[in-house]
This record gives sequence, C-alpha cells and structure tokens, in this order.
Amino acid sequence: MQTLKGHGRHAAQVVLALAGLALVAASVGCQMPSLQQEPQYQLTILLAEYRGQSPAAEAGRVGKELTAKGIPDVFVVESAGIASLCVGHYKTMHDKAADEMLKTVRTVRDASGQYPFAGVMLVPMPEPLPPNPWPLEKANGIFTLHIASWEAPGRTPKAIAYASQLRTQGYEAYVYHGPRLSMVTLGAYGPEIFDNPALVGKAGAKPRIISPKLLGLIEKFPRMRLEDEVVPPEAHVPTQLVMIPGREAPFPSSMPLSKVLYRISLALVDTKTGAADGRNRAAGVAQTSTRDEVSRLVAALVKQLAEMIPAGRPARVGIAGVAAADANAARDRADVTTLESLVDAVGRLPQEKVIVFNADATRQYLDAAGLSPAAVLADPRLLKGVQAFDFVITGSVTSFPRQ
Repeated sequence: MQTLKGHGRHAAQVVLALAGLALVAASVGCQMPSLQQEPQYQLTILLAEYRGQSPAAEAGRVGKELTAKGIPDVFVVESAGIASLCVGHYKTMHDKAADEMLKTVRTVRDASGQYPFAGVMLVPMPEPLPPNPWPLEKANGIFTLHIASWEAPGRTPKAIAYASQLRTQGYEAYVYHGPRLSMVTLGAYGPEIFDNPALVGKAGAKPRIISPKLLGLIEKFPRMRLEDEVVPPEAHVPTQLVMIPGREAPFPSSMPLSKVLYRISLALVDTKTGAADGRNRAAGVAQTSTRDEVSRLVAALVKQLAEMIPAGRPARVGIAGVAAADANAARDRADVTTLESLVDAVGRLPQEKVIVFNADATRQYLDAAGLSPAAVLADPRLLKGVQAFDFVITGSVTSFPRQ
C-alpha cells in the first residue's frame, strides 16, 4: 500500500446526483465544440478520512486490511492532521474499472458485520491540506461564531489567509478544514454566553445570547462571507453560532435533532477562463427543501448572476447540474429540486440576454468535448475552452442543522 504526501487535486466527498430533464432546442446558431484532448484529471474512490493523533497510522492499518482482502491500489493521501484512505486511480467518471471497484468496496464488511464503505463515491483526488496554524479543533470552548466558508478549489489557503488577516486586526480567528469546505470562525465560548445555560438544548427553550463580546462580533460580522464575498442582505445568510467539532455540548441526551437548512451555491463559470470568481458566485440558505422555498431562493440567486453577463449579443448559457454535497441533501432530493428551480429561473431570463441550454443539452455538448457533468461539477476549471457556451452554471446543495 502506498502513502502519498503533497499530491492530488482537491478534496471532495460529494454525492453527485443529476436530474434528467426534457431536451430544449439548443441549435440557435451554436457551433459544436471541437473535441478536446482528454484532461489529465485523476479521480479516486475516497473510502474514509481519519483525524486525531495518528490519522496516517489508522488509515494505513485499515488500508493493509483491505489489501490483505485482495483489493488492489489502496493508498493514503496525508495532509496536516488528516489522512485520506483511497482506492484506485481513474481519469473519467465513466470508467468501468471504477464501477467494478465501487461494487467491490461497498460490499466489504468490518469485524462487526457492518458495511463501512457502503456509501463511498468516485471523487477528485483529495487535496493535501497545508499546515493549519489556528486549528478550530484546539480552541478552548464549545461554541464558535462561523463567519466564512469556501468550497471552490484552493479553499484551504484562502481560509488561512483570511484568518491571518483577522488575527492581525486583533480577532481570535480559527480555521477548520472539512471534507467539503473550509471555515473561518471567531472565538471559543462556553454555555455562559447564554442568559440561562440550563435551558440550552431543551425542547422549546430559546436561551438568549448575552455575552457582550459575542454580541459585538455578531454586530460587526452580521452576514456570512462565501468564497471571499460577503453575501448580500437579500440572500439571508447570517453568521452563525456553531459547535466546535468533537466537543461535547452540555445538552440533555433527549435533545431533539435540529431542523435542517440547505445552503444553495451557484456559480457562473466563464468558459474563456474556467473561472467563477467573486460576483460570479451566489449563495443563500433555504429554510426547507420544498419547491416553493427553493424556487424563491434560486430565482434571487439567478437574478444576481445574470447581472454579471455582459450586454451585447445573447450569451450562450449551459446548465451542468447541481451536486448534493452530503447524504442528507441527496436523501431529501434537494439537488433535484434545486436543479428544476434553476432551469425554470434561467428559462425566464430575457431571450435577448441569454440562449439557454438545459441539463440534457449541456450534457450532450460536454460529451462532445470529452467531459462529463459530474467532472465539471467537481472541477469547473475543466470548462475552460469549451466553445459551445459562453457561460455554464454549476450548483451545489449542502445541508446543515439549524443552531
């Protein structure tokens, strides 16, 4: 079994689910793209991520067990404090060898008879994380104020750079790198920040935050920063008090599960550059996964992105799809609802502004370019040079509990 250090693309543990919709006319003066050379883009099957005091040793131990079972090409990608256990190297999402390996590892049982890899997926090669000088996991407290997130490639250095900037300004900033996103938070607090700590976690109880320090931070940082941009007020994405990963909260064991919210993120990828930076990204939070709630939010996000399309001739806009970034979002079909709402919202844009390609039409042109929607959702930079479109919209949905 091989252990890799400092290699690979970017981490993603996502469940990609694309909805098939009726094909819309896509021949309005559009030229078929020329076939491109197959990208040198490695994919793998991410089995598990290990953290703690000896993550590489634990990942290596499990890897050796899998190798002993006859599973080939098992390896570990090491990062600062994280070890990713992977199997296989693949170039496309349609690799038959990958399909066979997925069938194999999903049926592997552990000592207790469980199937620990039943939900694994084919993903981009994990990205080794740089050393984290201010890890949230080592903060002394239970709660912290989440003020910024990054999901796009290169997320880890951006989070560290923002935390460094905040620390030079005197803020107690921390960084957390998860499998799907990187976060920056402020401070570390105990239950004393509430007016009645005994009520924290009790059904129906709503203890108020009374800490002057924390209230001051919420006033200074009222809205979330997503991908280096503070979201506009109409997106309704406030900063949030969250629990520090791995901490035990002073909650009673009978505490009900928190209600789930859904963060919807859309990107308008410029095919000339393969980039979707700054205002070419829009995100917001839906209170539920119902069609009405999601449609309202997606319509507002599409309107925001449409303002970034240059005036002049109608822009050719494709829709690559929407990725469910976790099992809850996939289970609730939040990705499907978001994609349907996205197609509706983009279809209502003025015809003099855009020529719309729905998901099926976009998939056909991507196939001609040697790409797949799943690969594009994982790494939008692959869209650089695709001649059929001026822009391609990609999306993701992430669930998280209401705090």
